[in-house]
Amino acid sequence: MTHNTADNSWEERWQAGRTGWDQSSSHLSLVSLLQSPLALELGIPSKGRALIPGCGTGYDIQTFASTGLDAVGMDLAPTGVEKAKKWLGQQPKTKGTVSAICGDFFQYTSDEKYDLVYDYTFLCAIPPGLRSSWSSQMKKLTSPNAYLITLMYPLPPTNNEPPPWPLTVDMYHELLDDTWEITWEKEVSDIEKRTTGAKGGESIAVWKRK
Repeated sequence: MTHNTADNSWEERWQAGRTGWDQSSSHLSLVSLLQSPLALELGIPSKGRALIPGCGTGYDIQTFASTGLDAVGMDLAPTGVEKAKKWLGQQPKTKGTVSAICGDFFQYTSDEKYDLVYDYTFLCAIPPGLRSSWSSQMKKLTSPNAYLITLMYPLPPTNNEPPPWPLTVDMYHELLDDTWEITWEKEVSDIEKRTTGAKGGESIAVWKRK
């Protein structure tokens, strides 16, 4: 199943200002992890290339570039990408480079593989029929020793009309265990949980290519 870019409801949301998922910053649990000694212990790279699909306004591009990674954000919505470029252009210079590109993750190819991918509010935003393609792309786009950070959300319950589609930790394992090994996982504490968008539990995990 391929993603139909002609029916870009995300662009319509951006143009209408319906961006209720936007938290105005990177998730607190991600920032806490990257700034802690645990990041080094887990081997999370601080150089190389990072990909952030569904990057929105670009907060996570800036966050990963600040650690030293050359961070590439991708979004399907042209308006969102333009906002990300504008926002990134107003931020302090980072150790790594920042860039935002408009494109379809499911059609994306890259000669240079990524050393890290970060997924948050992306898997939950795509129809369930695309989940196996999501898993395949994670493998195709990453280097043999790559890392994947998943901020798993929304973990049930949620009563909203999708998207976001509810997920479970088991679903992530079903999609990733063939290629990835989970090396660390933590339930997001109440003080670090998102404050906007659909209700649902959250858990952050680090995976490494087998």
